[in-house]
Amino acid sequence: MRRREMNVHLKSEERLSILRAEDQFRRWNSLDDERFCIVCEKKFNGRQIEIRSFTNGKHQLHCPTEACRSGPHQWVYPGTPLVSDIVDPDWWGAAGSEPQKLSGLSDQTQFQRQDQV
Repeated sequence: MRRREMNVHLKSEERLSILRAEDQFRRWNSLDDERFCIVCEKKFNGRQIEIRSFTNGKHQLHCPTEACRSGPHQWVYPGTPLVSDIVDPDWWGAAGSEPQKLSGLSDQTQFQRQDQV
């Protein structure tokens, strides 16, 4: 059975309460708090977040940027450097134009699942 979703206008207090309950990764002190989406690289505040309310009382938070489907686990506080940028700001160029082959592995190497005994 499919859950039906609704986009409804929420009062400020209710919106903040939902943000606090549904974002388990970062704290919301007010609707003016900002986040940065690592998927679309846009900054937004709590008033702009898309909140989807389902008929079963559950909610989902989504980035307000059109066509971006990210959620709270993909948002950071503005100005927070990503680990990849701290380790090596040019991390994307380290691999070169072709994927590097791990030494000692042949082209025929296959990985098999080993069930626990």
